[in-house]
Amino acid sequence: MKLIGGRAVSCSGWQRDRYDRLLGDCKAGNVDLNAEQVRAGWAVAFGDFDMEEAAARVARAGIWAGSFEEPRDWRRSHDGIVEPRHGALASVGDTLRELFRFH
Repeated sequence: MKLIGGRAVSCSGWQRDRYDRLLGDCKAGNVDLNAEQVRAGWAVAFGDFDMEEAAARVARAGIWAGSFEEPRDWRRSHDGIVEPRHGALASVGDTLRELFRFH
């Protein structure tokens, strides 16, 4: 809740990944929630936010505090098993649920 601070959250999808998941950007006011998740160590950088991920790794924040298998490595070791598809709205809901769970 501190991260959102009572502001309205807006999300917009901009493309689908190879697993047909909608990729998008979420903001609360001027706060980029995608970048903040990576900075806090609760998300892996995908396409952007390399500096934020590097800082989280150095600080051993979130997922970087212990051993962690990156999603691409997990998929590679599991013969390309893909998680079940669900709609774009469910993906946004998943993201927001995680934000509220950790902040």
